[in-house]
Amino acid sequence: MRRQHWTTGLVLALVTGVTAATASTVGPASAADPDRPRTVSGWFGNWHTPTQMADIAKRSGRVLGEVNIFHWNYRGPANPVCTIELACPSPAATPWTTTEMTAATKALQSQGVDVYATHTDLNADLSGSLAHYLGKKKNRTFIAKRLTDWAVRAGVDGVDLDWENFAFNDGSSSWGTTRPRLTDTIRILSGLLHDKGLKLSITVPGGYQPFRADGSPNPGGGYSVYDWAALAPLVDRLRLMTYDYSWDRPGPIGPHWWAKQSVKSAVAQVGEENRRKIYVGLHQYGKAWYVRDADDDYVTEGDCPDSWVPGGPDRLSMTPAEARSLAADYGVTPTLDRKSRERTFTYVKTEGGRFTNAKGKSRSRECQVRKQVWFGSADTAVGRMSMVRKLRIGGVAVWHLAMLDDGFFSAVQPYVRDKKAAGKNRASGATVR
Repeated sequence: MRRQHWTTGLVLALVTGVTAATASTVGPASAADPDRPRTVSGWFGNWHTPTQMADIAKRSGRVLGEVNIFHWNYRGPANPVCTIELACPSPAATPWTTTEMTAATKALQSQGVDVYATHTDLNADLSGSLAHYLGKKKNRTFIAKRLTDWAVRAGVDGVDLDWENFAFNDGSSSWGTTRPRLTDTIRILSGLLHDKGLKLSITVPGGYQPFRADGSPNPGGGYSVYDWAALAPLVDRLRLMTYDYSWDRPGPIGPHWWAKQSVKSAVAQVGEENRRKIYVGLHQYGKAWYVRDADDDYVTEGDCPDSWVPGGPDRLSMTPAEARSLAADYGVTPTLDRKSRERTFTYVKTEGGRFTNAKGKSRSRECQVRKQVWFGSADTAVGRMSMVRKLRIGGVAVWHLAMLDDGFFSAVQPYVRDKKAAGKNRASGATVR
């Protein structure tokens, strides 16, 4: 639904990440293996190393077909396109890339994986800025030309736009004004990229309300600033962030039934001719929340003051591996919630916190508090891949690829059609699932 819980980590990475030396221009992008299946895609952060990315692609056994790498970001109207790891404007000879990004792109493309350079707008302090910037035609043209030029110079296969402030920070009152500006920017960028033989992806929220009360599809799944019907003919990928459904209270992160409704809404809006451009979001992370009762008090065990509040964060993000390890530490087994296709478990931990005594004084105390974890697993991946097949859409978009549950690739392999393998099996009379 939103990626804001990762924004803090992203900003930290931007501030503390090692700035790589600049690299020479990679040259024109090219798909090393046009027959490679493209059903499975996902993101890497700029903080992931080329070695990590290449290793994950290799371990996928040809399952992973395309990757979006956080490459550029928006830093205000004076610097609308900046390479994440570099100062902006950069005095570097090649401000459009870094040594690390160049190495990652080459390593992935050498395995036949298409690389999209993601341009992000994730800084809440700049809310409203990009929308205002796009208000002028010359700015829309400039940012489209800059992204295209840098994509060619960086040697990537396409550009992915992850512009989330529109939905989550600008306010819904701005959407009517921003929508035509965004659509026109995409129109300009689409033409420029396609003229260069490059592709365009746009990443959008899955939508908090896919359908209206009368059963009609809700534009943009509720975030009407993204005009899916107008954008779909212009782009090659419409990636839906169908995760973060449960945000501030325990619950499934990207329940299967909700993702399915979001996809159906998108298909109804973009039409049969564009349905294969839809990529449904697939989360590979978990969250631990404190359990609350009907009065919104923390659920504790044993003797604990009613006003007690734990000292830890209200929600904590983790990898699937960390979630399974946590369950093992507390002697519990994660169970599969079949409706959501996610794993979940509850445990009780002793934690420090504070409460207010009868005299109104704040006091500290340890209590046993109940916590609940939900996480996307290989089961979640199978559910999404089955959805891709049944609804005849393009594939899945994983957030993110460095946090995959054990057995992820083997679980999704049966749902990935390899054109080369399919050709060989057709010749021999065998069947490819």
